[in-house]
Amino acid sequence: MFADNNQQKFEDAQEICYKMGGFLASIRNSQEQGFIIKTIQGMGSSFSRVRWLIGLYQYDPTDNKAYRWIDGSVSSFRNWMPTQPNSVYERCTLLDGSNGYKWRDEICSNRALFICRKDLEENGSMNCFKGQPPTHQIFEKKGISVTECLEHCRGLGFPLAGSVPDKCYCLQPDNMNKLEIAARLECNGNCQNQHCGNKNFVTIYNLTFYTDTAESCDDLSQLGLSNPSTYVTKSGEEEKVQNCFSDGLCENKKEEYW
Repeated sequence: MFADNNQQKFEDAQEICYKMGGFLASIRNSQEQGFIIKTIQGMGSSFSRVRWLIGLYQYDPTDNKAYRWIDGSVSSFRNWMPTQPNSVYERCTLLDGSNGYKWRDEICSNRALFICRKDLEENGSMNCFKGQPPTHQIFEKKGISVTECLEHCRGLGFPLAGSVPDKCYCLQPDNMNKLEIAARLECNGNCQNQHCGNKNFVTIYNLTFYTDTAESCDDLSQLGLSNPSTYVTKSGEEEKVQNCFSDGLCENKKEEYW
């Protein structure tokens, strides 16, 4: 995530984000909302009570409830102020620091500060990097699994976790500056059904995509889970109980809703 302290119109802000390889930020759940708030507050008190453009826009000019994310994210999470959105003429969205970081609609030609988002990979879950991260937050343990590493860093409040054999790095986005993106296969370590890094490459997991559920059985395998069992996975906004890793297949067992 990148927060820019130069005010821009919605279209100009999106162009800047796109040139950086991202989009105006989508906020897909309360954890991501909290991460963005924490990042803004970390910039200093002068930024904490201002308004920030995010990537939610009204795609139907006649319906002030018809909003979607500019990066194509499918998420029903919304954090509107009680009276918002309230106008078909205000088709863009601001995160309002003076109102508890609730969202409000805004005229797209008005200028505001803005937040860009660039996920680690197309599906936002993990990717492979060349180099070694900073060692100020490192957990060393013989045979540590990816799952244990992710849980360790999540418990400490970090948004990213890096895995290499016998080591776990808990990271912030700015710790990625000296790492180079690498081919995903470079991060195959001496472990089964997962990417766990090696002596030259580190696998970085985005913890906002690994909370209480996973997107699929493939994501569960990346988390280090490979034994035949039943897990809760997600398909869009629906949560399903699935039997993963049974004969190498991911089979629907039943469907439940929360």
